[in-house]
Amino acid sequence: MKKIISVFFNLIFFVNIIYADISITPYGAAETVSGSCFLLEGINSSIIVDCGLFMPEGIGNTEYKNRHIDSKLIKAKALCLTHAHLDHSGKIPLLINSGFKGKIYSTNATKEIALELFKCRNGFDLIKRNWFWSLSQQKKAKHKKSFIVAHWRPECKNKIKSLKYSKDTSYLDDLEKQESAKFLLCKNCCQLETQEIEEYFVTVEYGLENSLSENLTVKFINAGHIPGSASLMFTLDNKKVLFSGDLGSGGYSRFNGMFEVPERADLIFMEATYGSSIKKSSQQYEVFRKDLIKAVSNNKIVWIPALALNRTQKILYELKLMQEEGLLSKELPIYSISPSANAITALYQKELSSSQSQKDWFLENVYQEGSILPKEAKLQMLRNYDKQMILLSSSGDMDRGKSYQLTPKMLLNRNVFVMLVNYVSPLSNAGLALKGKVLHDGTRSIASVKQYDVFSDHADFDMLQKWLQKQNKNTKIYIVHSSKQHLRDVIDALRKVGWQNVDGVKIGVSVN
Repeated sequence: MKKIISVFFNLIFFVNIIYADISITPYGAAETVSGSCFLLEGINSSIIVDCGLFMPEGIGNTEYKNRHIDSKLIKAKALCLTHAHLDHSGKIPLLINSGFKGKIYSTNATKEIALELFKCRNGFDLIKRNWFWSLSQQKKAKHKKSFIVAHWRPECKNKIKSLKYSKDTSYLDDLEKQESAKFLLCKNCCQLETQEIEEYFVTVEYGLENSLSENLTVKFINAGHIPGSASLMFTLDNKKVLFSGDLGSGGYSRFNGMFEVPERADLIFMEATYGSSIKKSSQQYEVFRKDLIKAVSNNKIVWIPALALNRTQKILYELKLMQEEGLLSKELPIYSISPSANAITALYQKELSSSQSQKDWFLENVYQEGSILPKEAKLQMLRNYDKQMILLSSSGDMDRGKSYQLTPKMLLNRNVFVMLVNYVSPLSNAGLALKGKVLHDGTRSIASVKQYDVFSDHADFDMLQKWLQKQNKNTKIYIVHSSKQHLRDVIDALRKVGWQNVDGVKIGVSVN
């Protein structure tokens, strides 16, 4: 009898070890929208979900958080990447530079887009380097008030005649302070390091189980957010843990269409960036089109500051559709001037024309079109911004890149109509212009400014409920990718429709 009792308790102890010794720790996207990073730890496994940048959201210490990687993450066996947006992928260069040796699992589209973003100088400024540059270029830059190209790869040394080195290992912005100059990351160095990062990637297909360890698998489920985006279903000892990633806007998206509704899980981490709102996107397409047509008929210069990834491409495709429907002249000049946005557009065009494509980036009708570009659209720099045109640039906040450079010229022109097509921070130039407030340079916009929500890549409350439709209403749901203020609204809204077991998470606090 004693032996039976002993075996019984040993069995219970063993089962408790298997099922209890599992934890998920948020390192970002908890009580904040950005910085997506979670560590799933089991007995034999340690897996990262995303490794993204924190964006300025009023949470403080953004710079510090973006420059540091926890040692547990570095030691993880693998990283599963939901999609390529930088708040999910932007710290991958730092993770690898810090010593990560695992594999990076993603869809092919996510891999290709993430690598393109890295080539466009994203993520490499978070790493301390021994920098070097051209002394003669520095002298010219001081006279012309232009950028100096900062190198760190030895392959570039033989190409520079008059070398100058940084005093010690430093971040790029520290180097700028030391030299009292503006530096730009060397594109060749970024491309060489991106080639090394590519070796870490393992591409997977939607809907297939992928073994990560002896008792852990992951399945990528189409999330309909951007090309390649996925929700992740982990199966660990027959228990299922579901990460939504970022969810798309459902049938409102002309690019990606409806996300796949996942099977039932035992634990869910669900994004709710805009989860308490209900959008009427089909109506807003018409509002956007009518306002654009009116501005063009009034000979306005239409400026559309937009996110480089997916938002710029959505706008270009919408302009193409308007041309085909006879709503927009094919003779009207259309310019996209941001290098990073144009690199992504070229990647989209390559996918649409590839005979090797698996055709899982876009909806079928987009592939049938064969292109997302309107007639007369030019992906290039421009010198003269005074003639009538439709102009696209990045960033959407007007705080960085080509949009930042254009802000003084465009916002101080009464003949400019600004169409904001993404969420803008209230304290950004775009946010200030929208409210008629003084800009960062002390001026006030006299251009007309209006915002549109139609091109959002995120699910509203109705879409979240659709995504959850196969789940048990007693299943534990943790809300992620949401600000503190917004988090409570989402939880309350879900509880009102029967989801009682809903809560938030905190950075660094594990869920067991």
